[in-house]
Amino acid sequence: MLISLSGGDFSKQKTKVAHILNLYPESRNSDITLTIKYWETFQPDIYSSHGILPKDLFRLERMHYIVRARAKIQNEYNLFTPNTEVKRFRRKHEEEMSEAVLEDAKPRKLVHVYADETGKTQNYVVVSSVWVLAGRAVFTVSQAITSWQKTSRWAKREAHFAKLGKQDLDTLNEYLRIIVKNREFLSFKSIAVERARTKRSIEQVVEKLHEHMLLRGAEHEIDSNRIGLPQKIEVTLDHEQSLDAITLDEIKRRINGGYAAKYGEEIEVSQIETISSRNSPLVQLSDLVAGAINRKMNNTGDKNYKDEMADLVIHMLDLQFEQDKVEGLDVSALFKI
Repeated sequence: MLISLSGGDFSKQKTKVAHILNLYPESRNSDITLTIKYWETFQPDIYSSHGILPKDLFRLERMHYIVRARAKIQNEYNLFTPNTEVKRFRRKHEEEMSEAVLEDAKPRKLVHVYADETGKTQNYVVVSSVWVLAGRAVFTVSQAITSWQKTSRWAKREAHFAKLGKQDLDTLNEYLRIIVKNREFLSFKSIAVERARTKRSIEQVVEKLHEHMLLRGAEHEIDSNRIGLPQKIEVTLDHEQSLDAITLDEIKRRINGGYAAKYGEEIEVSQIETISSRNSPLVQLSDLVAGAINRKMNNTGDKNYKDEMADLVIHMLDLQFEQDKVEGLDVSALFKI
């Protein structure tokens, strides 16, 4: 379930319920709040805070199914648990909260980052990331991609730049149009370094690129007022990336140390997870972006359809590099935010 939640895979009801519990802490204590937020998020075409037609009640997800999923998540998985008082007196607490539920429950401020790496055996090593700037937008963007994909030529395959063929150009164009339509929720950030100009091992290079992408990326989002404080950041990486669990924990601690030095306790990376890309349309998107940039920076041979595809991705998503000195790297890096 956590894999699906981290990846933005909302094909199962349990993941949808976990998404609400994660995003709205008040829903952990109130099944009414949970159900309302579930309907509001996943069935907005049916649910309205101004009133629901009797015939539409039959179309809404049944509250007892939502509550059953919540109970399994909290009691069996011990995740997103309620406070101690609610555990003991849930029914009484629900009755006492009936008036408060009428007020809009505030979501946690949560940014999701999906990242991938490429070019580890080539001239430039690249880390690219997709930043989803609001918790609810993870579902919005993921749903837009999966809904389109079901009726597209990519219905039974993942979106990976390395696997694109000549016949995929038109489909890639359609896919990118879906992303552009949801561009308001997204930010793309990439960082690259030339291997020949660093004495670090490839693992150290990748580690530093991830670290500085997250540090500088958050700084840019805050300075440009695209996100406010306080803020939590959840990071999801493709499980095929080269960093082990110990290294990821060290990266997390260093990043949070960097955040604390500038912003105090107002922002932190709360988790770094790794998942299979097949479970996440957003990890696949980060792969596509990384692959396009990798092609643009590392291809030294004759140009072909792959270069045309890379240009299409870079143009439609407005991805451009600027050279800059990044503290902590022993060479200048190409960075795009």
